[in-house]
This record gives sequence, structure tokens and C-alpha cells, in this order.
Amino acid sequence: MIIDSHVHVSEQTPDNGIFHFKLADGTDASLSVGKGVNLSVNQLLSDMDDCRVDKACVVAFPGVASNAFLSKVVKSHSKRLVGFAWIDNPRVHRSVKELEKTVKEMGLKGLKLHPGIQGFSPADPEILPLIRRAAELNVPIFIHMAPFQPHGDYHNCLVEHIFVLWKRVPEATILIGHMGLQRFLDLVSIGLMQSKIYVETSWGLTYVADLYGIDFATKFIRRIGADKVVFGSDWVGTNDERNAQLGVIEKMSLTREEKEKILGENIRKVLEARA
Repeated sequence: MIIDSHVHVSEQTPDNGIFHFKLADGTDASLSVGKGVNLSVNQLLSDMDDCRVDKACVVAFPGVASNAFLSKVVKSHSKRLVGFAWIDNPRVHRSVKELEKTVKEMGLKGLKLHPGIQGFSPADPEILPLIRRAAELNVPIFIHMAPFQPHGDYHNCLVEHIFVLWKRVPEATILIGHMGLQRFLDLVSIGLMQSKIYVETSWGLTYVADLYGIDFATKFIRRIGADKVVFGSDWVGTNDERNAQLGVIEKMSLTREEKEKILGENIRKVLEARA
């Protein structure tokens, strides 16, 4: 089984392929997916079929896919799609009620956070009520951990902050998005095997393999533990990154069991715990 733990869809894609949204400080920001790119649910399912992907976790995102839209999508495709909610401001107390609504009324089963866009650090005490409630609900929390511009503050997306959050809420299930990208080596120091923290691979695994080679990528995965890695493509209308990652995983000298864990078994267990 292959489960893609990070994909996007949109109800409508702008003709110029650019989505607009605001950062937490009110600054205008945009996300370009390319002119003419199709982010429809049908296209996602078709691309999943092409890569033999059985199931995918679809994340809500401001200006792209609302929680309400995502709720309709996953209810219509419940065997193949799982929804992760977006909370506008994780630092305020009402975020707890917002999360409860998305889970109990809308049928979403995860939470997506983006420290750069939302203007918080995972180490901020203000987000603890939301994280604790997510843990109580068995809701996995996907946290974008790729420090790059223009999507908000660089310093909020550093892997070291996840360690602080884990110490405060060790019962929370956390997916570290993009393997921390250029800060991937910090994952070694977190102590993943003693936690409910997982590492999502989109853009990070291909980044490591491209810069340091397949053998290094294999050693790195084994160092952090194949039990703690989940496959994700960050699909935005194209299979390019998905195919690149599948190619890297195929070339890595991991056992069949290790590859199966990364490609689907690990995230399946996380999602089943929620169910």
C-alpha cells in the first residue's frame, strides 16, 4: 500500500496559477502552482492512480482549499482521501473550538499548521492548548518545517522548535513536513524513536539525495529510523516530485519492509489510531 501523506487540492485554480493569501502580520503573499495546472480532485485521483497511490492526506490551505470544501471532498472520496484542517490562528483559545468542529462535525482527521504563514513557533506556549486538544482527539498534526521565503518567517520553521513542543506535549502525534528541508540534520538530535514524531519526505528526501547521493540518503533514513518516516509528495497538480521520490526510494538499499513502512505502513497506523 502507498499512502501519500501530503497533497493539495483546490475548488478553482486561477487562470494565472497564482493563489493569494495573507500572512499572520497582514502581509500579502502568494503561491504559484503554474499557469494551467489542474488542482482538481479528479486530477489528484488520476495522478494517484498513475503512481499506484492508494490513499492521500489532503491539507487545507488559505486561499486554496477551505475546511468546508475539504470536508465535502473527503466525504465524497472517503476510501481514498483523508482531510487535514487549517486553523487560522493557533495561538488563540478559540482555535481549540475550531479544531473540535472540523473533527466532530466536518469529518476531518488531521491538523495542518504552517509556522511561517501563521506567525508562530512550535515552541510558543500560546499554541499548547490547541496541541493538547489535538492529542486528546488523536488528531495527527502536520507542521510545515521548511525554512524558506517568501512564505513567512524563516526562524519559525526550524526543526529545533519541534523538540521543545514534544517535551511539552509528548502525547501529540506530529508530522514534520518536508524533513526540515535544509535543516534535516537536526532530525538526528530529536530522538524520534522515543516519540510520536514522524518525518514527512516531500522535497526533503529528493533534496538530500540530490546533494549528497543515494547512499547518504539511505544512511540518514536508517539513522532517524524507517519506522519514523512517512512518504509525502506535496502534490500540486503534477506527479513530478512524487515520481522523483519514488525513484529515490526504489534506488535506496533499504529492505522491502523498510520501504513498505515509509511508503504507507507508518502513516496507515497513525491514521488508524485516529479512527
